[in-house]
Amino acid sequence: MEFSIKNILKFLLFLGLGLFLLAWAFKNMDLQKMFNEIKQANFFWILIAMICGILSHAARALRWNLLLKPLGYTANNWNAFYAVMIGYFSNNLVPRLGEVTRCAALAKTDRIPIEKLIGTVITERIVDLILTALITLFIFISQFELLTGFYTDVISPMLGNSKNESNFKYILLAGIIIICLLVYIFRNKIKSLTIFKKVSTLLNGFVEGVKSILKLEKPLLFILYSLFIWSMYFAMAYFTFFAYPPTSQFGLEEGLLVLFLGTVAIILPIPGGIGVYHKLVGLGLVLYGVTESEGLTYATLSHATQMIMIFIVGLISMVLISLKLRKRLTVDDIL
Repeated sequence: MEFSIKNILKFLLFLGLGLFLLAWAFKNMDLQKMFNEIKQANFFWILIAMICGILSHAARALRWNLLLKPLGYTANNWNAFYAVMIGYFSNNLVPRLGEVTRCAALAKTDRIPIEKLIGTVITERIVDLILTALITLFIFISQFELLTGFYTDVISPMLGNSKNESNFKYILLAGIIIICLLVYIFRNKIKSLTIFKKVSTLLNGFVEGVKSILKLEKPLLFILYSLFIWSMYFAMAYFTFFAYPPTSQFGLEEGLLVLFLGTVAIILPIPGGIGVYHKLVGLGLVLYGVTESEGLTYATLSHATQMIMIFIVGLISMVLISLKLRKRLTVDDIL
């Protein structure tokens, strides 16, 4: 990753935006009350949620190894796991840095060319984007009424519109029709645009990513690992519900909404999704009957659970990889 002035300024911009959103989310909160409620949370369920997070990252490491085998390389599964955790640790400090650091870590421990590793990470990202799109589509279809309510009850008032003025269904339908008509009318001009070529390249990358999965020695296992990863993401949100009394009665629908809103927050180039995660998840849960402060308390608890797990396991992974590399250097010196 090139640490140019442009990249540093971009990082500071998004970090500042995250901190602004965090301050905005907490501006009307009684912080002392929130901290007291968090201290009284059932930490057994927090621990279960953390274990689910660790399992998702372990599955990601195993899935990564499946992508390496057709290239003629096999990494140690523990080393792959340590590298994945170092990547997540780095991503929460500097967005997009994790892809580079995880490849660099595994390249050192298992002596795999870093360009090969970067290629597999790109394939991973394509698969994750496809799964994210499918999960988003499922949530959108299965909870259309709820998302409509989220717009009319939460987003629209924030934009200064009354609930009666906004009819999300009709706005969405009219918008889709207008976009389709414009695309059809200006289709030739659109094809000549640079952005169209970039989107086409991206879509071709998706297709190639799917083809590369089908060429794997165990494509079904790869798909099962991918589904397990996302089910563990859901489980983290779901089990955290039980840790906090106001959300302890929540279930599948609420968990899917947190998964969707949390994914949106993490995708944005803001370190750790701070601010965005808290605001989106906190407001989203209001639709299920909790107060905004209770929704924000859950979001804080859920986000902290993920961050603490990543930082602890990430730091341990850094130490273990450093010890492995030091031991190898000592052995090489003896030989």
